[in-house]
Amino acid sequence: MSSSEEQLRAMYLSGTVSIPPKFPDVADITFCSTGSLKKPKLLVIAVQTISPKVTIKRTFFVEDVTCIFLPSDSTCVDLRCGEWLEGDEVASRARTTLNQDALQGILYVREYAQSLLEVQAGLTAAESAEYYPPLPDDRSVNHYRMDKSDRGIRSVFESYDNPGCGF
Repeated sequence: MSSSEEQLRAMYLSGTVSIPPKFPDVADITFCSTGSLKKPKLLVIAVQTISPKVTIKRTFFVEDVTCIFLPSDSTCVDLRCGEWLEGDEVASRARTTLNQDALQGILYVREYAQSLLEVQAGLTAAESAEYYPPLPDDRSVNHYRMDKSDRGIRSVFESYDNPGCGF
């Protein structure tokens, strides 16, 4: 590999996050198309099996995926041994392998990319009854909003019309 190829790859990888986020984990990567026939959108789907009980599925627009690494051996990942898809090669591979079997690899996605995250978890009935996704007023969701309505649990309850809540 020439230094110009290494430099170009470094540019593609800057400002990205890897999916799966923990090296040397790999994901099952598939491509699909959605939207109207006049204006289809290519999507990249990465499915990561964390354990027999937990699977995480992440979906991205293909234009937000700057690189894909497909290792020669997915059980022993070495970034020097495998195929790198960079830039336009990602969309090209997506078009040629639409709705086909999954590839094993690592995505490199722009940090600011929109994503759809789906988690499948085997839980007991009690665990599933206590689970709740992030709510719109959670500080973890609106952590950049600093107005009074998003500062702690008291303000969340103040926004409801319930005078008997005890706060």
